[in-house]
Amino acid sequence: MNAEEAGEDPGRPAAHVALHHTRTGGEGPALRGDGRAGRALRVRQRVRAGARSRSCRRTALRSVVQAAFRTPVGASARPLSAWLGAPRSLARGALAGGFRVPGLLVCSPAFLAAAAGKPPPRAASTAPPAGRLAAASRPAMSAADGKRQKTGGAALPFDPTAGDLADKIPAELDRSKMKPLTAVPEGMTPAVLVACGSYSPPTVLHTRIFETARDFFVESRDSLKVDLIGGFISPVHEAYGKKGLAPMPDRIEMVKRSLASSDWVTCDEWETAQREWTRTRLSLDRMHLEVNKGNTSGRDVKVMLLCGADILDSMVTPGVWMESDLHTLLSRGIVCIKRAGSDPEKLINDNDILYKYRQNIYLIREWVENNVSSTAVRRAVKRGMSIKYFVADGVIDYINEKKLYLE
Repeated sequence: MNAEEAGEDPGRPAAHVALHHTRTGGEGPALRGDGRAGRALRVRQRVRAGARSRSCRRTALRSVVQAAFRTPVGASARPLSAWLGAPRSLARGALAGGFRVPGLLVCSPAFLAAAAGKPPPRAASTAPPAGRLAAASRPAMSAADGKRQKTGGAALPFDPTAGDLADKIPAELDRSKMKPLTAVPEGMTPAVLVACGSYSPPTVLHTRIFETARDFFVESRDSLKVDLIGGFISPVHEAYGKKGLAPMPDRIEMVKRSLASSDWVTCDEWETAQREWTRTRLSLDRMHLEVNKGNTSGRDVKVMLLCGADILDSMVTPGVWMESDLHTLLSRGIVCIKRAGSDPEKLINDNDILYKYRQNIYLIREWVENNVSSTAVRRAVKRGMSIKYFVADGVIDYINEKKLYLE
């Protein structure tokens, strides 16, 4: 599942950067492609040329980074491995103008804005500190919640550290599909799942992961003692700033239509009722208060984030999540749907925070592959192609009625 799916979703923030390969004397045709493999190939071909051993490649890589940022790069294995494994960092850490590294042109948001004749975004200090990667910005499914630091000389349309639950606008929680606490057997922990994301539009994958999670907890009922009493999809506020976001009322209506046949998952409108974007941790804090309101059973309802493996990956990326938020979310529990090609077990083992809470991270394998994404659906609509069976029929009708995603 990609970040867009579990909460969209990772689309990039509005202030994204570009990394393009350029031809340098006698090196042959320029390589193209914006995918991870293409980016990795562009950097690694430069680094590995004439450097067969790992130590030689590390030395060559250090020289490339230092040439780009005029900044010494530490010799420790971790930062160099990070640069080698994530060449997009060269673009993310670019200064306000743009650099030319042999074989690479790194353009910052300010550089791109100037080229487009637009006012440059507000500048921020972006030179990466010695021996460390600059704080990275990435979408994450959701997920997707946009806890992203200022990056690449541009400011995000929201403050990723701001917000307090006391400042938020109250909104009634739709409990119509929740199982009553009186129906939860003794010895079981009642729980709800919350998925946060863009949902522009909601696809069958967004709703399917709830069923995958419920099957897991039903099968593990005797060992985990968790009884799911409800699920909620929480569309993100428009201030998230992601490209391709339909207006909030439209996304809410599409989510409701996609959940029309569900007997336990509901659309929660609280995030969209606010004046600004809201951190995922605050959304789950509020959910915890709501589902436990008037609870006299003596058992707190457990509130867990439902997401894809890409969101777990974002939790180990510097600058994406506030550490205090991670501790809170992980202490409550995270339900992660993993797919072919993902390795969340390694992420947990390699990160101290995730490892600390490993018993609270429920990894669930989705055996039926489904890679449909909101991005692909929007593209198909724009091209006049069918999206039937990618989204619910009610969502198709609404997209056609409102003429969404045609531009």
